[in-house]
Order: sequence, then structure tokens, then C-alpha cells
Amino acid sequence: MRTLLFQGYLWGYILSKANKTFTINRLNKAGKNKEKLELINKLVLKCTKKLVEISGAEITVTGIENVPLDEAVLYVGNHQSNMDIPLLYSTAPQTMAFVAKKEMEKIPLLGFWMKERGCVFIDRNNARSSLKAINQAIENLKIGLPMAIFPEGTRSRGPQVGDFKSGSLRIAIKSGVKVIPVSIKDSYKLSEKNEKHTNPIVSVHYSEPINSKNYKDTNELASEVLAQIKKHL
Repeated sequence: MRTLLFQGYLWGYILSKANKTFTINRLNKAGKNKEKLELINKLVLKCTKKLVEISGAEITVTGIENVPLDEAVLYVGNHQSNMDIPLLYSTAPQTMAFVAKKEMEKIPLLGFWMKERGCVFIDRNNARSSLKAINQAIENLKIGLPMAIFPEGTRSRGPQVGDFKSGSLRIAIKSGVKVIPVSIKDSYKLSEKNEKHTNPIVSVHYSEPINSKNYKDTNELASEVLAQIKKHL
């Protein structure tokens, strides 16, 4: 039932805001990128906060004081469920764009909003496409747009943390930004297979920033980020 409520609200909201596509295109043509981002952030933030509310979960957020607000950072989190994006977007002290799987770009309206917001889409079966997406994420960070990524590449659907694809941390090293490890605990209880968990407690912790400039090897950086994430799971 919870999953049906999520999907029903999400698609109802997206369809109700379909007319905003024309506004976004108009702002693009006028070169008003700041206004465009503010509009999309407002739309997405309202939606993600409502999705978290619908989940009925008690959300505990800690460590937001660790996030520097005067610079772009790369949020790196573990990935337990589809709710991780709404949780991260609605609890972080900055709005951000995501590195997402290619399939999301094809979703009507939602894919358009994501692309216009600065999200990049990775096709893991196409090395050239993946490299292009990673380079775009690097450029986004360099011009001051925070980004977020889940290096496991897929949802764990449980409390365990899968192996990090360390190559994704190249985004941080090449852009020179700080990395914020994000520990998302028990969001898997919000999935359809875990409907038995009524009003679960879900926690999101933002760890102290890791300076990517101190690392030249993506494996070392990935190991350090993973260690910080596991401390709060």
C-alpha cells in the first residue's frame, strides 16, 4: 500500500505540474539559469518532502552542521531503496543534482526536470557515455553546483552495503571538491517488501567533509568514504 501511495502521489504531482515545462523552456531561452534552477528546486523539494511524509517514517537527521554551505560538495551515500533520493534531497542543507542511471532520463517529465536541474545519466553498458556523464558531473561541481552519487550502483534493499564502484569517486578528485559521506539507515524498510514495518525510524547522517585534494587514488578515497558511512549504520 505504501508503494502505491508513493507512485500515486509522484505521478499525480508530476502531471499537475506539467505546465511548468513551458516556464522552464522560456527561462532557458531567456538565459535565466538561476531562476530556472530555483523553480525546479522548489518543485522537487515540495514533492520529495511530501513523499517522505507519506512514508510515515520518523526521520532523524544528524550532522548537517558538517556540510560547508559556501561551496559545492559531492554527497556520497549508501543506497538502500528508491526513497534515498527523496530523503537526501529533502534533508540536506543544499539542493543538489544526482548522478543517476540512464533509464531515469527516459521517464516523461521527470527525466526532463532532472536533466534541466543538472542531473547526469550513466549508461553502465556504454563506457563512452559513462565517461561523458562523469565529465559533466565534474564540470557541474567546478561551476558551483553540488552533486550526489550512490557508488554501489544499485539498491541493496537491506541493511548491508555493497561494494563501491571506486571509479565514480573520480568526480571528486578531478573537480577538487570536498566529499560528504552520507549514511542512510533503514530506508529499505520503506519498500514494498517491507510493508510490515509501520512508521519505521529512518536516519540520515552527514559526516565531516573529506578533502579529495588529499587523494590521488580513487580506491583510497572510496575506502575512506565507505568507512565513514559504515560508522553511522
